[in-house]
Amino acid sequence: MALGEHLKTLGISGIRVFGDSITAGFNASRPHLAWPALFAAATDGFPIRNHAIPGTVLQGSRLADGKPRPDNGVSRFARTLLDAPHRDAILILYGYNDARYTAAPETMNVAGFVRDYTRLLQALIAAGHAERIAIGSPPYIPDAGFSTGSPGFTGQTRQGFEDYVEAVRKLAATFHVHYAPVYEQMKTHGDGALASSDLTHPNDAGHRVIFEAFLKAERQ
Repeated sequence: MALGEHLKTLGISGIRVFGDSITAGFNASRPHLAWPALFAAATDGFPIRNHAIPGTVLQGSRLADGKPRPDNGVSRFARTLLDAPHRDAILILYGYNDARYTAAPETMNVAGFVRDYTRLLQALIAAGHAERIAIGSPPYIPDAGFSTGSPGFTGQTRQGFEDYVEAVRKLAATFHVHYAPVYEQMKTHGDGALASSDLTHPNDAGHRVIFEAFLKAERQ
């Protein structure tokens, strides 16, 4: 059963979203056009708790300066997603900035991403949230976007980025949670078609594709 319909059968209390600037709604022209708001509207208006922080990565690996990126997902998920017993759905869209970062490949890499995502999923499932979890593959980045960004966040290759996409897909299968093929669906629209002028964040159409990927996500 697709995630949107599945959640309506569970009696959930709300929706928590977890990720970076794309999940925070960057470059949607109106707040209600960001993908989390679209998802809430399509699922009976469940209240949204948006725990996205712009610029974050999921993993707590060391960057080129020898320190983890502040507010990384693995360091903060317990206090935001497991702060108290609840029956909220949990939608996670992480990996975009992890995949874009190239300045410390020995420490900041796919293996570290999988290690810390595994830790996060294991904790959520142990707390009883397995049926209410959906994870999305990193949003599609246009080719020109690989040369756009702050220091350390440029120079990735398409294959290097897609390694993170495959990692999220495999994690969904390993833990039998709902998988939203965000990258895959965005890619079908053509390079750059869903990007805003900064080449980093999606436009309104891109947010809608992300929302649709989560709405139709299937349990693996």
